[in-house]
Amino acid sequence: MDKNRSELFAHFSYDDSLTYEALIEVEEDLTRDVELLLQRAGAAHLDFTPLGDALMFQCVFEAHRLYVYRKIALEIAALLPQGVRGRLLCLDKNFESMHIFWLRHGEWQEEERPVPLDPPQSLKVWRIAGAAPQPRASDELGDGTES
Repeated sequence: MDKNRSELFAHFSYDDSLTYEALIEVEEDLTRDVELLLQRAGAAHLDFTPLGDALMFQCVFEAHRLYVYRKIALEIAALLPQGVRGRLLCLDKNFESMHIFWLRHGEWQEEERPVPLDPPQSLKVWRIAGAAPQPRASDELGDGTES
């Protein structure tokens, strides 16, 4: 049974002002420092993926604690050099909410977005051929195409 109820995804990108050598050094420092930060915060299953022009990571936490994610955002923003920006996506595995953080050198912003049980009414509905459609007033019956 999974005891980890929250997941954190991150993506850091580098702007063109960084030379290749500077980018490699920044990525090594960022990976090391963020890994230590996440371990101190109680993260598990850390996975860092360097992509050449970006760095991604993901990890899990036992609980979805917003104050922990805010502290992580604050500390990463303090670590980021000029020319590097990041985004964090913190997802409660109960799908009650998700938090998105935007990080730059010395600053961060945050937004909470709910994850509703039902989809927004304006979304397209895709049908699977042969499946009995669920009655909805605005839907058209289809054959695997949008309605």
